[in-house]
Amino acid sequence: MELETYRKMRSAITALIGVTVAYAVLQNNIFTAVAGVTIGLMILLVLRRNVAEVMHDERSALINNKAASTTLAISTVGLAAMGLLMVFLGKQGIGNFEETGYIMAFLANFMLGLNVLISYYYSRRLGG
Repeated sequence: MELETYRKMRSAITALIGVTVAYAVLQNNIFTAVAGVTIGLMILLVLRRNVAEVMHDERSALINNKAASTTLAISTVGLAAMGLLMVFLGKQGIGNFEETGYIMAFLANFMLGLNVLISYYYSRRLGG
């Protein structure tokens, strides 16, 4: 199968999964949603194995790595800044944001810690 055909089929199947999940939400049926997602993912897995062209190379891996690092940095700084702002506003009596601010600051710290642990793991696993 050619890469362009695979991309078109992947888009169609993704849309069908979305329609199935939306229908399941309207019907209040979790089984339909889980079944639709599971079947769709299995079909995508089978289709991907039939693709003959190269889908990932060093350049795409580098782009994904940089995008993930940038996303992590921006979201962590954003969470920490918003958390501190909410704590400050809550202490000033402007709203009841203090608890939410602490949760956001905790999530930012958790994300940083998890990043350090995963980096340490991969540096050991990949010979660093």
